[in-house]
Amino acid sequence: MPDFSPAWQPAGPPPPLGVGSRLRHPFRGRRLRTEITGDRAVVHLSGEITSGYARRLGTDLAELLRSEIALLVIDLGKVTYLSSDGAGMIFIALRAARSHGTRVIATHVGPQSRATLEQLGLLRIVDVYAGDGPNLSQGTGE
Repeated sequence: MPDFSPAWQPAGPPPPLGVGSRLRHPFRGRRLRTEITGDRAVVHLSGEITSGYARRLGTDLAELLRSEIALLVIDLGKVTYLSSDGAGMIFIALRAARSHGTRVIATHVGPQSRATLEQLGLLRIVDVYAGDGPNLSQGTGE
């Protein structure tokens, strides 16, 4: 097997952000997919969200908020386990969101994830929805 592989090459600059664009950096290779449409970003998380990468994920979410989005949707629909450390990344995102005037909501929150968010007191400061959330097809819903 050769030592050289295109996978080891730098990816280059991220694509320009715009309507319908997909943000590939800095999340490439992680258990999430991000879509930016207008002034809304939807971050689809999957798998186990634990301390193993929660700090980096929170930092990446804070970087995403520099894009001047009005609404950050954290979709937990494919999350199989959310640890308290993993949910801590939402605190990091919230701190950055408040300084940018961005609303943060969590959607498709299952029972285990909801229990973790409740235990940490996040249900008082983040809007949490079992389904899609309010008017997500209509921009920010405000």
